[in-house]
Amino acid sequence: MTISKDIQARLTHLHTLSQIAREITLPLFADPKGVENKASGSDYDPVTQADIDAEKALRKSIRATFPDDSIEGEELPDHVGKNDFSWTLDPIDGTRGFVAGVPVWSTLIALSHKNKAVLGMIDLPALNKRYMGHIDGTTSKSWLEEDGTKTDLKTSPCAEIRDGILGCTAPFGMFKPGELAAFKIIGSGTRFMRLGLDALGYGLLAEGRMDIIVEAGMKPCDVRALIPIVEGAGGKLTNWHGGSAADGGRVVAVGDAGLLPELYTYLGRALD
Repeated sequence: MTISKDIQARLTHLHTLSQIAREITLPLFADPKGVENKASGSDYDPVTQADIDAEKALRKSIRATFPDDSIEGEELPDHVGKNDFSWTLDPIDGTRGFVAGVPVWSTLIALSHKNKAVLGMIDLPALNKRYMGHIDGTTSKSWLEEDGTKTDLKTSPCAEIRDGILGCTAPFGMFKPGELAAFKIIGSGTRFMRLGLDALGYGLLAEGRMDIIVEAGMKPCDVRALIPIVEGAGGKLTNWHGGSAADGGRVVAVGDAGLLPELYTYLGRALD
């Protein structure tokens, strides 16, 4: 894998950031404290003390090591740097699962260069596994780090939607009525679906275990880390119309890009 010196240094630091986040999040996962709802009205969007403490610690480490890099996060204001590198942080993706004791929550960290995601990490502390991805020009690679071993990842071929396994975290929570109708059409034509996986679903897609993920209401910090992992393994992650998903919103990921034209037809029928 050819990788520039600057990106290699930041890839090495990703492992440091993973350990920093784990030291904060794992103890609080065992005994979550300070859960607050940052949504209004009847909506529920929890933020925990672990989110805030971990993001502060991650930012401190990045600024100490790469002071000219920009930093975006979910909980704190953006830091504008002086070069073309930018980090995107989500210390706990899947906060509802974290609060409920479901171990599929993760720490998501992406590195972008000139507004293009080039490194991504899905770290699953409670499962002790870490998905990594790198895409940069003609270079692409994804791998899984688990129990001291490193395994290269490759998506599976899937010629027809009917042969695919579909994933989505929470269709009744993240979709508007028209979006949900489009999702149901796709779901009815797949082999089966699995729900509630948060970012783990994208890692499983990169492993070749799942084939399609359709979601909406995503933030940049939810999706940027996923792009190098999915695409480094040979898959594709876009918005519902085939454009960039880097800014979040409605996203679709596939292990086999040949599925996208038909999926776009169904997703294009969403009325809202």
